Amino acid sequence: MVGPTQVGESAAAEKLTRPVLVVAAVICTCVVVSHMFGRSTISILLPAIRQDLVDSNTAAGVLGGSNFAGYIIGVVFVTVLAGRAEPIQLMRAGLVISAAALFLLAIAPSFLVLGIGVWLAGFGGAGIWVTAPALATANVPASRRGAVLGALTATMGIALLLLSQGTTLFRKIVDNDDAWRPIFGIEAAVTVAILVAVFVLVRPTATVQQSQRGTLFSARALRSIPGWLLLVVCYTSFSALAGAWTQFLGLALKEDAGFSSAHVNNLFSVFAVCGIFGPLLMGRLSDRIGRDRALAIAAAISVTASLLLTINAEPWSSIAVGLYGAGSFSVPILTAAAVRDHLDDRSFSTAYGTITIIYGIGSFSAALLAGVIADWRDSFDLVYVLLGVLAAVSGTTALMRFRLLRIG
Repeated sequence: MVGPTQVGESAAAEKLTRPVLVVAAVICTCVVVSHMFGRSTISILLPAIRQDLVDSNTAAGVLGGSNFAGYIIGVVFVTVLAGRAEPIQLMRAGLVISAAALFLLAIAPSFLVLGIGVWLAGFGGAGIWVTAPALATANVPASRRGAVLGALTATMGIALLLLSQGTTLFRKIVDNDDAWRPIFGIEAAVTVAILVAVFVLVRPTATVQQSQRGTLFSARALRSIPGWLLLVVCYTSFSALAGAWTQFLGLALKEDAGFSSAHVNNLFSVFAVCGIFGPLLMGRLSDRIGRDRALAIAAAISVTASLLLTINAEPWSSIAVGLYGAGSFSVPILTAAAVRDHLDDRSFSTAYGTITIIYGIGSFSAALLAGVIADWRDSFDLVYVLLGVLAAVSGTTALMRFRLLRIG
């Protein structure tokens, strides 16, 4: 099996020093902004938002699609600029834009303004997420990268748990089960605090300038990764799955299963808890058995979760949501680790940015199509069956890449 290339790493640098851990911890809070604020928050608040500003599942799909559209365009900018700007600069810009987007969502008076805010949240989130794995694993040995990147997404699970339970608590305090704008306002304030922490605690570190400036599709960096095409197909299949699975989870649980808002929030908490431990376990496991086999396991978990959710009854809904949390939170960090193992900081940003553009396109398309299918069938069951098929494709290509690298 082809082993990872440990770029710029000495054999002695096996320990994680305190400064390295501090930087990793701060970057972990940044990805909360990119993936939890403005994206997962929409999924949790969508039932309430729908009563206020959204009138159909198709419109809800457009809303989710606008987030991924902003994300795609944001990733394009990050990929182009990765050869000219330091990763930390792109991270800071993403946080500033995300804070502005959340403030806009907090005052959104119409569906148009809501859509703009969600789009900006996706755009800013790209600057955060594409650079986060490289920044979090700076000076981290390859043998520990899976664990560190697992902590990156585990932090998102913790944030989602706090978000789902905090939403329930906040609504009880204000005595309004459909409150949603103030929640975005709180997230905006937290984002500003995280931005301050980044300026204070994460110091810019000059990296080697790439000989080639970033381009829209950085084929040179991407193609240098062994089995790159299979990795792209694996992640693209997952992207379509992820684009619709969580986006419509709240609506599926309320409309198909008939659960109350409180119970739906509790299930998002289950999703979050499993999203904490899943990446930690899968990240460490990937350090031992390889990224591709770990990706295949995560995909198999997602297949099971998608099919169980269509039963629309407990305890199967809880099991499905928990399984999907463990599997889905693991795939992005496993993919990032597979890329990071072979590339330096700037090459990583361009190559991973290219993959993420494809991810965004898949997520955008799936969110729109899933909303149309749900309106057509007046149910989300077919949607989740099809998402299970996508998970199976993702896992199959991961195993194909594993066999390719082992033979090579």
